[in-house]
Amino acid sequence: MTAFAVGGLVVSATLSAFTYLWARTYLVDQRQTSAVHQADANAQLMRTLLEPHSPDVARLLNSLQTPSTAQSVVWHAGRWYGTSALAGPDALPAELRNAVISKDRPARQRYQRSGAQVLAVGIPLSTTDSYFEIFSLSNLDSTLGALGESLIAASVLGFLVSLAIGAWATRRVLRPVREIGAAAAAISGGRLDARLDAGGDQELAELATGFNSMVDTLQRRIERDARFASDVSHELRSPLTTLHSAVTVMQRRRHQLDAKAARALDLLGDEVNRFDHLVEDLLEISRYDAGVVHVDLEPVDVVALTKGLLAEADQKVEVSATGADATIVIDRRRLAQALRNVIRNAIIHAGGLTAAAVNVGEQWTEISLEDHGPGISDDERDAIFERFARGRAAGRRSSGSGVGLGLALVAEHLRLQGGSIRVNAVNPSGSRFVLVIPTRRPLS
Repeated sequence: MTAFAVGGLVVSATLSAFTYLWARTYLVDQRQTSAVHQADANAQLMRTLLEPHSPDVARLLNSLQTPSTAQSVVWHAGRWYGTSALAGPDALPAELRNAVISKDRPARQRYQRSGAQVLAVGIPLSTTDSYFEIFSLSNLDSTLGALGESLIAASVLGFLVSLAIGAWATRRVLRPVREIGAAAAAISGGRLDARLDAGGDQELAELATGFNSMVDTLQRRIERDARFASDVSHELRSPLTTLHSAVTVMQRRRHQLDAKAARALDLLGDEVNRFDHLVEDLLEISRYDAGVVHVDLEPVDVVALTKGLLAEADQKVEVSATGADATIVIDRRRLAQALRNVIRNAIIHAGGLTAAAVNVGEQWTEISLEDHGPGISDDERDAIFERFARGRAAGRRSSGSGVGLGLALVAEHLRLQGGSIRVNAVNPSGSRFVLVIPTRRPLS
């Protein structure tokens, strides 16, 4: 848009300058030609009138037909005569007087007199007589000034018009880009129904068709994967329930088993529990993908909830609290699940928590859970909240390592309630997970 406006300004300024120079040259030439013709006519008349001896030169000068802005000066018999007190030899440049009187040839000259532009024309009448006429160019200067101001105004107007046209053209050209950006942002935010509308624009139609076809394919694939995960998770519920029942029955008779069989039973129980967590996480993720989740808001004492979950996980950590009122409006089940997952993650990867804090503010409430584990590298701090991301644990197989859905579910639970989660480094080692949730929300 700026380039378009500057280009318009350059073009309009160039045309205005060319127009001004052409008009100035033309008007000046016309004025000089008219002045020379008039001076020549008056000179011929003066030559005829000066032929008698002892003529009245002053009377003759006053009889000439000259405009009110012109003055006549005559050099006759070694004396100067003028139509006014200001019209004398001092009103004429020395070069002009010398060229006409001494060199006996016609001449003209433009010069400044009393701060104004004038034109003087000199014509020799005889060896002893010369005629000069001084023309004021103030009217011409005024005309040129008005013309210059008009052209400057036209240039400014041209710049503004170019700016307006550039803005309109830029909006028209960038509209498809903005629409694609908005649609892409909506899709990345989970709105898979977002599509581009060509709106009768032939240039955009092909792009919109290709983009919409790509999103349709993406949506079908995501929905197919979500259905697959949901179906598999549901199908696994029945055998998992059977396994739980079988393990429970076997654990009741654990005292009848030898040490090796008892150890195998414990490992089986751990794997079944791990399998149960996996299935529950997959079902929860599939609900998010299917868009069938909803929020049940209720008043919750966030400090008491955090203390209770820490005690449930056998984490002997004091909870420091700031803020006048610890009661916020939130989905209790989802917040509790998010906290459980963060606590479980700290137990698995860092051996447990070392500090906890709750800060209830006017707009936002922050729950901080800190450990002194190996820490999380900078390039993994965002990746650990993605699905099936396990960071450094990704290549190690153990009964308690998880599959990388816990923190992803934390991010989903908080995002659904307008919150977020971040992780910071703790010196000399360790990590601090900060859950951020809105303090005040209307009850639905």
